[in-house]
Amino acid sequence: MNKTINILNNKWFALLFLAIAFSLIYNPLTKFPYTFCVIVLFILVTTYLQDGNLNRLNFKKLGLKELKAILLVYVGLELVMDFLFQPTVSWLCNEPADYSTFESIKGNIGMYFKYLLYMWISAAFGEELLFRGYAFFQFQKIFGDKKGLIVLLSAVLFSLPHLYQGLSGLIMTFLFGIAFALIYSKYQNIWINIIIHGLIDTVFLTLSYLGYLEFYNLLGK
Repeated sequence: MNKTINILNNKWFALLFLAIAFSLIYNPLTKFPYTFCVIVLFILVTTYLQDGNLNRLNFKKLGLKELKAILLVYVGLELVMDFLFQPTVSWLCNEPADYSTFESIKGNIGMYFKYLLYMWISAAFGEELLFRGYAFFQFQKIFGDKKGLIVLLSAVLFSLPHLYQGLSGLIMTFLFGIAFALIYSKYQNIWINIIIHGLIDTVFLTLSYLGYLEFYNLLGK
């Protein structure tokens, strides 16, 4: 077992595992949200094979201190992104992000709760585990303790699957990726990232359900 662990901790295996995990997003055999269920399983198995445990994914306990940090970081991130970066990016790109994919949720309570459940599974839990916990784990094996580079690369990977949102949406996702990576780098607790990501997407889906997606368009005018 120890010999296998030593071999799999090679930086080339780390790069291979990360590439496979990322490519699974585009596999034709599964659909949203089941795609990320497959990715999560792959992450758990390969992490255990590499380290003999799952400690490096940072599933740590949440106490009162962590809950306070979640609340403060979430509120600050929501305000900065919605009222500073979103309008600036929309103005620079001369277009708002393309969120038309979510217009089907408007006024449909069943669809709203369905997307909410799927979002917490795929975006909050799945994306944070892949683009923060797992990406940091593998990038550290490849590049060592180069935190700035790891933050940047993880944000790039996070933004690529969001190309359907247009240039403005792509840039906003990249900025969120930077923010999430910095949060993870500071607290080293994947649950903090999962909850903050989930809260942000919950607000977005709620605005979609209420028919207020133009809120994001108005900010850029």
